[in-house]
Amino acid sequence: MCPHCLATGTTVLGDELHIICHCPATKVVLEKFTDKFQHLTRLLDLFPFASFTPDQMTRLVLGNPPAPVLNKNLKGWITEATPICGEFAYALCMHVRTLHPVTVELSSDDSDDAALSSDSNDDFSPILLLPGFKPASVPPPGNMLVPLDPAGKQMIGQHILFKWPKHGWCFGKILSWNSNPNRMVCKQIVDFTVFYPDHSSSGPHCLSLDNYNIDADNDSPNHTWLLIELSNP
Repeated sequence: MCPHCLATGTTVLGDELHIICHCPATKVVLEKFTDKFQHLTRLLDLFPFASFTPDQMTRLVLGNPPAPVLNKNLKGWITEATPICGEFAYALCMHVRTLHPVTVELSSDDSDDAALSSDSNDDFSPILLLPGFKPASVPPPGNMLVPLDPAGKQMIGQHILFKWPKHGWCFGKILSWNSNPNRMVCKQIVDFTVFYPDHSSSGPHCLSLDNYNIDADNDSPNHTWLLIELSNP
């Protein structure tokens, strides 16, 4: 059930369609992005976004291309729609989080209690993913993460979550692959530049399987990362 509507005495199934298009507490995110999606449908020669049914809108904003796109302009969809859909999903996730404040009981300085907590498998908690995204079924192949290996170019455009010491898990998109052996961070050759829309900033990264969060564990160490992908329709 939708917890926001339940608080007002209304019992409604809180599925993606409701959260995105109907819930008074969360549909404001789509309203803010309507102009961007209107522009996207014009750019891809689709019917106006405003003419879509709520179900069609939900599918589109979560990254599912309409049938006309699949038939003639899938490349344009990947180029133009993926960034907007990713930005929308991130904004929606951040908005939902503001409606559910999280209380942090332990800091990284609470070494004794934290050590006891981390030793227990019962303390596993999955990462709260952005709506419309899921962990990649498998990590990227190792050769794509070897600095200067051209196979890494295939990672451009992929979405990741990276855990920063101060900001926690942040949604990012790989913008470019590094071919300069002299570009280094902490004496390691940079392999990618990642853009973080929430902070409107980008920076060099050294992504490898050594710091990959294979269990999608919310409590994994800082500087770990996870490849994410759009959920299936």
